[in-house]
Amino acid sequence: MIDEIGSSTLMRCGFALVQDEDLVSEQGMQTPTPPVLSGSSNGPSIEVHQQEQLRLQAELTAVKGVLTEEKELSAKRLEDLVAILAALTTKLSPPAL
Repeated sequence: MIDEIGSSTLMRCGFALVQDEDLVSEQGMQTPTPPVLSGSSNGPSIEVHQQEQLRLQAELTAVKGVLTEEKELSAKRLEDLVAILAALTTKLSPPAL
């Protein structure tokens, strides 16, 4: 394996540098082993994840409903403000001569 990181970087991180021939003579050739996946996990079960996803979907649906209501209310308020400004503009316009 070739080290792509500079030796000064490794030394600053607290690693000791070993020459290749020292590594082979002291430990022999090392074959990397893949991680072993355990059949039983200590994490939450699939059912718990599914329940959490359903809860989050319901919450998202509720938030979308509230957002839609807020958009409609904002559009109504904007219409009302434009109508008020239009009415004020016509009242404050100077009479035509």
